[in-house]
Amino acid sequence: MPYRQFVRKAQTAGFWVAAIWDPRLESPEYLDDVRALADLYVTADFRDEEALRRTVRAVALEHDASLIYHIGREETMVSAYEVAEELRAELNPAAAIRVLADKHAMRELLAKRGLSPVAFVAAPTRREVPDAVRRIGFPAVVKPAALAGSRGVYLWREPADQVPWTALLDQYGYDGPFLVEEYLRGPEYSVETLSQDGRHQVVGITGKLLGPPPLFVETGHVHPAPLPEDRRRAVEDLTEQFLTACGYRFGPAHTEVIWTPRGPRIVESQARLGGDRIPRLIELATGLDIEQAVFAALKGAPVKPPTPTAAAAVRFFTLPPGHVDAIRGLETVEALGHVDELSLRLSPGDTVPEVRDSKSRHGHVIVSGASPEEAQARCAEALAAIEVVIDGTPVRADGRTGALGAPA
Repeated sequence: MPYRQFVRKAQTAGFWVAAIWDPRLESPEYLDDVRALADLYVTADFRDEEALRRTVRAVALEHDASLIYHIGREETMVSAYEVAEELRAELNPAAAIRVLADKHAMRELLAKRGLSPVAFVAAPTRREVPDAVRRIGFPAVVKPAALAGSRGVYLWREPADQVPWTALLDQYGYDGPFLVEEYLRGPEYSVETLSQDGRHQVVGITGKLLGPPPLFVETGHVHPAPLPEDRRRAVEDLTEQFLTACGYRFGPAHTEVIWTPRGPRIVESQARLGGDRIPRLIELATGLDIEQAVFAALKGAPVKPPTPTAAAAVRFFTLPPGHVDAIRGLETVEALGHVDELSLRLSPGDTVPEVRDSKSRHGHVIVSGASPEEAQARCAEALAAIEVVIDGTPVRADGRTGALGAPA
């Protein structure tokens, strides 16, 4: 499941690339680009795990592939690694990927090793969730164990929350399994690592901004995170111990950690690069192209930790639902020298969808700065300079209402 840039960067490193994709997961135009770039392009229905295994196995055997590497979304990683292990073409044991892909398995491993203790209860289906919440106690976080991208994560603060939670799950067509956990309070970070031969190199720690409960949709990130040195070391040490306990051997990992009054606690982890344009933040802050570094490490180049020389931040637009009448300020923001990317997936005449997960956000802006604080301030200024008129009401991209130039 290599995205376009992964195909290009793998080939730049000297690899022959067979790309296996499910055509449902990206636009035809995007996958036409992948097809044109890859040495071989094959499609499969990723919903059918056995069909996916057959496809991966057949392609690997026919072309004598030396490595099978899944670098896309985590939902189908286990199947790919099971075939890789069968053909002795794996970079990681399938057992390690199972732990990282299964939130319940991760919690059980952490509990067994005495790392990052968090109270949790498994609930196989929706019916068992209310009882699991009562056992944990209000408030409790309910997580769909098999979904990603913030989909379906919900904070139950009272029994009545079952009604809106059920409506949300109906939109995803999801019935289980679930993990119910204690509500961890504190600032949240993600630890970006690159592992090689079982050694885990911390590339950096990213600060995370979350939207309000009950959904916890991520609204922004800053890299590097402004962290005291003792906390940084504690977060790094916990992440490295966790990845070692999983048996993870090679590749990037994106591990989310909350700093609680009891110290750092792991939220979850994935055997992939961070999303939300975090690799671009790392490159702006340190000069390291972590995507290219994955393939350099695959060729045996040592992983070297980068030193930040600047900072970068991304903020996502989360506008209220409604009809778009007009959009103003984009050209002004695009002209700013510290703006690296600006994307708004709306035009006049569009209907603004409700934000319920990371895939439904409306756009983003990325800026650089000399420090994390400057990058965050510049992000805030950029958002305040963009105005979307929705159903006759001017709304700034930072969520405030009122026309540009009016008092805040």
